[in-house]
Amino acid sequence: MRQSRYVWLLGISLFCLVTLIVLKSPQAVISTLADPQYGSYPRTTIQQFWKFMDLRQTNLAQDLVILEQGSADEREFKNWVSMLNKDPMLSLQKVEFMNPEVDGSQAVIVRVSFISSIQKVQQAMLSMSLKQTDKGWRIQGLKRMGDL
Repeated sequence: MRQSRYVWLLGISLFCLVTLIVLKSPQAVISTLADPQYGSYPRTTIQQFWKFMDLRQTNLAQDLVILEQGSADEREFKNWVSMLNKDPMLSLQKVEFMNPEVDGSQAVIVRVSFISSIQKVQQAMLSMSLKQTDKGWRIQGLKRMGDL
């Protein structure tokens, strides 16, 4: 009876692995397994970016962006980094996507909410544009649309 459970577990695991490989190209599967922030969808990349920012892993978050030196987008990114590093009590509450369908061909509107134990909830709306690269989706534009 016990061996039967292990056979079922092994069978289900193999089925899931084969399903992943059939639905996605082997290169995408291996890249995702080797590099977890590799996102095959724009939404995944944005969520991973904000997760890294919340954990103050700005060097990993910077790997997900392609920004021109001295551009307004780079200044916006640096403003977020300095704001998060200044207040260690600030933590990400949620990331809301305002676009119903996120496919990367248009700008993605995102509402980001941060909360701190000493301040009220801070929200900002951002327009994020993405670009498909050989390493997956990367953020190429980061513009603040205004605070709520």
